[in-house]
Amino acid sequence: MPMFECPHCKQPTLTFKQKLLAGKWFDVICPSCGGRSCTFPALLVLLYFCYTWDVMLFGYLTVHDASFLYLGIMIGGWLLLECFGLSLPLARMKPKLSGSHPDNAAN
Repeated sequence: MPMFECPHCKQPTLTFKQKLLAGKWFDVICPSCGGRSCTFPALLVLLYFCYTWDVMLFGYLTVHDASFLYLGIMIGGWLLLECFGLSLPLARMKPKLSGSHPDNAAN
């Protein structure tokens, strides 16, 4: 069941799984127009910094204080970051070059 809009053809052709994988540094290919998309890399860097901070801080506090409260906060923060990752916009990518390496194509 497609739910998300392709940045190339502006049709709601991307599925939940494709959008979720786009937040994990995967390319998304539109089944309608064949356009390649990805999540903006700068936003993914920020998102993964927040993931790391969440696990490091609340994981440490869970072990140090032996409290499951911090474990719950860590899991809640992780789920909140996953929801935020789904809301990140997709960027259009250029089509892959067929043939050899792009540097050799000019020769």
